[in-house]
Amino acid sequence: MSSRWTFFTPLLVALTAVCVVASDTELAAQERPRSESHRIGGVPRETAREIIALWNRPGTRRVRGDFVLPAGESVTGTVAVLGGQSQIAGTVIGQVVVINGDVRLASTARVDGDVTVVGGELEYNTDRPPVSGEVRAWSARVRYHEEADTLVLDDRDLFARFRPYDEDADGTSSDLLVTTAHTYNRVEGLPLLVGPRFSVRTGDTRFTTEVFGIFRTGDRLVWKRENLGHAVRAELRQGRRGGFLVGGRLFDEVEAVEQWQLTKGEVGLASFVFTRDYRDYWQRHGASGHVGLFARRGTEIRFGFSNERWTSRAARDVPSLIDNDVPWRLNALMDEGVMKLFTVTGSVDTRNDRDNPRTGWLLHGEFEHGSGELERVAPTTVGIRAQGLGDIQYSRAFLDLRRYNRLGPNAQLNLRVVAGGWLSGDPLPMQRRFSVTGVDALPGFDFRRVNDEADVGTCATGGEAGYIALGRPAQCERMVLLQAEWKGGFRVNLFGRDDDIGDRRYTTGRASADGNWVVFANSGRGWLLGDRGDLLEGDVRVATGRVPDVGTWRTDLGVGLDFGHLGVYVAQSVSESGLSPNVFVRLNRRF
Repeated sequence: MSSRWTFFTPLLVALTAVCVVASDTELAAQERPRSESHRIGGVPRETAREIIALWNRPGTRRVRGDFVLPAGESVTGTVAVLGGQSQIAGTVIGQVVVINGDVRLASTARVDGDVTVVGGELEYNTDRPPVSGEVRAWSARVRYHEEADTLVLDDRDLFARFRPYDEDADGTSSDLLVTTAHTYNRVEGLPLLVGPRFSVRTGDTRFTTEVFGIFRTGDRLVWKRENLGHAVRAELRQGRRGGFLVGGRLFDEVEAVEQWQLTKGEVGLASFVFTRDYRDYWQRHGASGHVGLFARRGTEIRFGFSNERWTSRAARDVPSLIDNDVPWRLNALMDEGVMKLFTVTGSVDTRNDRDNPRTGWLLHGEFEHGSGELERVAPTTVGIRAQGLGDIQYSRAFLDLRRYNRLGPNAQLNLRVVAGGWLSGDPLPMQRRFSVTGVDALPGFDFRRVNDEADVGTCATGGEAGYIALGRPAQCERMVLLQAEWKGGFRVNLFGRDDDIGDRRYTTGRASADGNWVVFANSGRGWLLGDRGDLLEGDVRVATGRVPDVGTWRTDLGVGLDFGHLGVYVAQSVSESGLSPNVFVRLNRRF
């Protein structure tokens, strides 16, 4: 392993190749497929119930993932495809239903029945679709969850049918929005966004712009400069299934450190209810531009450049429901100055479903080269870095790779690898450092709690007291994390079956629970680079070209119950003795 982590270079090259090939394939097609006009708004509940019933019906040919019917071949009966891409060149004698996926009908295709597509697009090469029955298509997705090998319609998006437009439909839309930043934190309170959004789409071209003013409510609703911000965005996309994009932003925003851990909603709920904020925050003020290529199924590569000013933010005395009299953790100071950033981000998504993935890969990679001048350097614990004021230049990379494996009707083995850190140049600024502790990474260990004089989860040194006084910042220059989970389904119904009750929104008088049991394991650690010439010794510092010995990693095991958008878990450290088990709740699946 080289000092620059050269495995990130082929990753970025591969992402570029995937996007370019996908884009070139679409643009080079001699006969561009036509798209069926999509109905506006959310999928009507009656239609959603109908297609779910077709999937569950005995005799339906059910396909999870991609479905291909070559020319000259035929299928008799209802074909239902879940979360995949359907390529039909043969004959279907019956209905075709595609749930949260796309359909392409070749010139040789023939469907003797209805075609219904939700959560995707219907394309064909002829003057009209080669379908004898009714053709229906909605870009809006249908939400559901699985019970054993059947689907159950969810009712979380009750207002979808009242939306005035579908963002994937042709035409123009204009809105004046009053919304939140979807989080609550000890620096801003609840950030409010107010302003217009305009979108126009014609054929394969879409242009979107937003102009939002930001008001931060954490400082007793006082109208002053530090409580105000803005977020202005404009982007042009050419192509539906693949193409290019170009855009830019003007921003004056509060940004979070280590956004790869937990979601905004989970962080906000923990802050508002329990007075626990699992992130640190800093201010970004500047402008950026980007260009990129994208392909179907969430594959994209994007190149960006920004010029921005970084400053620190202080924690406010924002209210919370529980332990409101307990002081908030200090918001750690960050490096301050003017920075120029060049970034490359890429993603590949082959999962069968984004909300409830059962199979497929998800890959996200980032590269950042930063240069500028620091006017203030944030303090750290002893021996962490020797960065002074003035010029700074660094390179950093991050990788998140996930694999979902379906073992049976309701059983999965899911794997995840997360790695990131310094590649070259000066030591990383505090905004770009890592820690490997807490609910999302290693839940068997308390969030940024120092267990040793040189802690491999946070890279803190010198004991607990000095670290607390700094606000418990993330200090590691590199990190690696491995996660695995084995899931299986369960069903509890205390008073018999309720399949005879049509609309579950109105089910009362019965107690039932359906979900998955989960067994999981996590292992990882962070570290500092050993050739910096600093004073620190011990396990927290590792030679630049090496990965720390596995025996120094932190490891935990756990079990839990996953109900889709709510999970309850317990995790226990197995690499360090004397620690109590941690019980925690997640509002999303672990990964």
